Amino acid sequence: MRRAGPARPRTEGGTTPRSSERRRLRRRALATLSVLAAAAALAAGCGGDETSAEWIHPQGSYENTRVASSDIDSGNVDELTIAWSQPLTGSGPFGAFAATPLVIDGVAYVQDLRSNAMAYDLETGEQLWRVEYDQATIGPNGLAYEDGVLFGVTNGDIFALDAESGDEVWKKKVLDYEFGVAEGQNLGFTIQPAVRDGVLYLSEAAKAGGGRALAFDAETGEQLWSFDTTDEPARDDTPSGGAWNTPLVDEAGDVYYSVANGYYSPNSPEFTQNERLYTNSLVKLDGDTGELLWYYQALPNDFWDWDLHLSPVLAESGGEDVIVTGGKLGYVIAVDPESGEEVWRTAVGTHNGRDDDSRKQLEGTLELPEPPFELFPGPYGGVETNLAVHDGKVYAAVVNLPGLVKKPADLNRPVAQVDFSQGRGEIVRLDLATGQIDWSVDVDTMPLGAATISNDLLFTTLFDGRVVAYSLEDGSEVWSARLPAGTNSPLAIAGDRLVTAAGFPQGAGQKAELVVFEVGAERITPPTPGAGDDQGDTTDEGAADDAGGAETIDVGVVEGALRFDPSELTVDAGTVTFRFTNSESTPHDFVIEEDGERVEGTDLISEDSAEITVDLEPGDYAYICTPHEAAGMTGTLTVT
Repeated sequence: MRRAGPARPRTEGGTTPRSSERRRLRRRALATLSVLAAAAALAAGCGGDETSAEWIHPQGSYENTRVASSDIDSGNVDELTIAWSQPLTGSGPFGAFAATPLVIDGVAYVQDLRSNAMAYDLETGEQLWRVEYDQATIGPNGLAYEDGVLFGVTNGDIFALDAESGDEVWKKKVLDYEFGVAEGQNLGFTIQPAVRDGVLYLSEAAKAGGGRALAFDAETGEQLWSFDTTDEPARDDTPSGGAWNTPLVDEAGDVYYSVANGYYSPNSPEFTQNERLYTNSLVKLDGDTGELLWYYQALPNDFWDWDLHLSPVLAESGGEDVIVTGGKLGYVIAVDPESGEEVWRTAVGTHNGRDDDSRKQLEGTLELPEPPFELFPGPYGGVETNLAVHDGKVYAAVVNLPGLVKKPADLNRPVAQVDFSQGRGEIVRLDLATGQIDWSVDVDTMPLGAATISNDLLFTTLFDGRVVAYSLEDGSEVWSARLPAGTNSPLAIAGDRLVTAAGFPQGAGQKAELVVFEVGAERITPPTPGAGDDQGDTTDEGAADDAGGAETIDVGVVEGALRFDPSELTVDAGTVTFRFTNSESTPHDFVIEEDGERVEGTDLISEDSAEITVDLEPGDYAYICTPHEAAGMTGTLTVT
C-alpha cells in the first residue's frame, strides 16, 4: 500500500486564522467533564436509567463505535417483538428511509429521504411533530443532537430544530447549484452530521470539481470554515469528493472525514488520470480552522466507484488509539490518528483481481478484459454501511454484488450496472490489533443496515426485509424478524428497544414503515399521522407486456422498486410513440439506447406523464432511467 503523504496543510474557502491553544484546552476540559459526569451517572444509577436507554449520536457515540447501551442480549432476544409501526410517506431514489434513528429521553427522531424530520413517542408510537422540507436526497442523511436541539440537512440547506416542539431554531441556505438524485450528479447534502461542543460538522457529497467539508456554529448556523476535498477543485467538472457519512470529532476537537470517490470512467481522458487527492482518502482536519493535518489515500485515481466512505471509528488497541474505516473498495483499514500512517489493511468479501486497476492505469499498464465481465466489488458492494468496533474487534457487514460491464460502451460510464437480485453478503469479524479475520459468515442477501453491537449480539438489516442478530462469538444467526418491506436502513438500540425502518419497498404489498421492536412487547396501533397519507399505489396496471404494432406504447414504473413496467417490449419497426408515466414523486426518465448511445428520451418527470416519438429500425435496443440505470432500472426493446 502506498500512502500519498504527508500533505502540505492547507485551508480552503473562508477559513479563519488558527485559533489559540486556549480554545483547544477548553475543549479538552469539556470532554473530561463529560466523561466524569457520565461515570458519576452510571455509578449513581442502574442499568435502566435514562442515560443507558438512549442512542444520542448518529453512530452511537462520539467515537462512532455503534455499540448500544442496551438490555438486549442472547438471553432475551427471542422475546423481541414489534411494539408499533408508523407509515413512512417520503420517497427518494433509494427508498423512503436510510438514516440511523436517534433515541433520546423516550422519543425517536428520524429523517426520511425527502428530508422531512419527525419525532415519535416510543411508548405510544404517536407522532409528536413533523417538519416538512420535501427535498429529495440520495441519502443516507439523518439527524444529530446536542443540548435540546436537532440538526440536519436538506439537499442545499442546513437547519436546527427544537427537539421538544419541532420548531425551527434557524435554517440556512448553503448550496445554490442544481442538484441531482443519482450518482454522478451534483448531489448536495446527503450526510447525517456530527455535532460536538457547539460546532456542527458536515459535508457536501459529490460536486463538480469536488465537494467540501464544512463546519458551522451550532447556535447560529454561521459558517466557521470549509475544506475542499479535491486539491484542484477548478480542474474539471467531474462530480467528485465530499463525504457520505458522519465524521469523527475527537476530544481535542479535530475532525476526521472519509472522503468519497470521483465519478470517472475506466475510459476517462488521459488528462484526468492522476492521484485525484483527496478522493478515497481519510483526512484529519484541525477542528478550529479546517486546516489539513494529514491525509491517507486508500486508492488513487479511482474509476470503479470504490469510495472510502464509512464513518471513521476511534478505538483503543494495546493502549494506543487507532482510526478504523473502510468502504466500497472492499477493505477495512486501520490508521494511526497522529501520523496518518497505515497500521493494517484487510480485504473482505469477494474480489476478482481488479483491485490495482487504478494504479495500473496511472502507470500505463492497465489491461481490462473484453466485455462482458463482472467486477467485484461492484459499485454497491464492499463494506457499504458503517462498521462497529467493540472489545478489541471490528465488525463489518459486507456486500458481494458484482458490477456488470456488458459491452465496450459501458467502459465510458462512471458507475457499472448492477442486478440487485444477484446480491449476497458476509458478516465479518476482524481483530482490531492485527486486522486478521477471526470469522466470516455468508448471508443470502445484501446486509445494508450497518453493524450494531448489543451485548453479545451483532444486529443488522438485510435488503430482503429482515432484521437479524448474530452471535459475536462465532457469527451464527441467533434471531431474525421480518419487516413489512425491503430495507437499506441502519438501526438504533436503546434499553430494551430496537428502532429501524422498512425503507425500501420492492414490490406489490410492501409498505415503507418505521418499526419499533421491544422485549416482551404487545403490539399496539398508534394513530396514523395525517401528513402525506394520500399517497397510494398508482402503478399503471394497463402497461402491456407485448405491445407489438401498437400506435402508442405505455410504459410505467413499479412503485418503490426502481423497475419499469413492463421490463420487456417488442414493437414493429417504423415510427413509434412511447407514453411514459411516473406515478412516483421520485424523478425518473425513459431513455432509449442502442449500443449504449442515446436514441431518444423524455425529461426527468415525477407524478406526471411524457411522450416521445421515434423512428426505429429493426434491432435490439435498451431503455433506461438515467439516474437509476446502475440500480437496475432498465428494460429491453426488440424492434422487428
